[in-house]
Amino acid sequence: MTHGDSLFLTVESTHRRLQERLDEALAPHRDPDRPRDGHSSTDAFLAATSRHLAAVEAVLLPTLCRTVPDSDLQAKEYVVAARHLERTLSLVKARVYGEAHAVHMSWSGLWSLAKTQLTEHNRLELELVDKVIEHDDPDHLDGLARKVFDAETRGPTRPHPFLPHTGLLSLVARRLWAMADRFWDGAEGRVIPEPVHPVRHRHDSLMSQYLVGDPHFDTSARVLDHRRRSGRSSEPTAREET
Repeated sequence: MTHGDSLFLTVESTHRRLQERLDEALAPHRDPDRPRDGHSSTDAFLAATSRHLAAVEAVLLPTLCRTVPDSDLQAKEYVVAARHLERTLSLVKARVYGEAHAVHMSWSGLWSLAKTQLTEHNRLELELVDKVIEHDDPDHLDGLARKVFDAETRGPTRPHPFLPHTGLLSLVARRLWAMADRFWDGAEGRVIPEPVHPVRHRHDSLMSQYLVGDPHFDTSARVLDHRRRSGRSSEPTAREET
């Protein structure tokens, strides 16, 4: 695994899990004995997505702005997309809990908008991650996936689209609202899903390290590398799967 792969694969895994949670929220729940099943799956999607958005703004956006030249436009484009998604998520939450300003909105329209905006957000985030991997220091890169995970565990579990999204004020606001969200999650009995664990960084095989003149003597590395690479992703060979 090369520098940056852990971050890229972890973000990809998070995107897949968010899409799965969205699909679960969209699935019909018709068990009359469990009327809140639809609410719990929607709550899980809202919590996981809100937490991930906050983690990107806490960890990846500052890294982008610090390391990537002329990144202001890319950062602004990401923040606009994240804020639009958060606004839609806040309307979904309001619709679920019967708030007066949202009861007239159709579910089909809200969910269609959420799906479109989540797809666009994920595309922009992966572009952001690509730029960070291209420009950031390798030693710093290896710890970014863990920092994103840690930020998710401390992030708000509800959408807050009108909070500041960048700068020190954003950090303070996220921390305050995260504490408030945890209080209300406990009071309302919401089940909050765990974030996607970061893919552990593992150096390439000892032979690969030797050939490129970059030995780390990592005890977890293979003597030979049997993986086929395609971009950053790697598929295990049949030999590894057995």
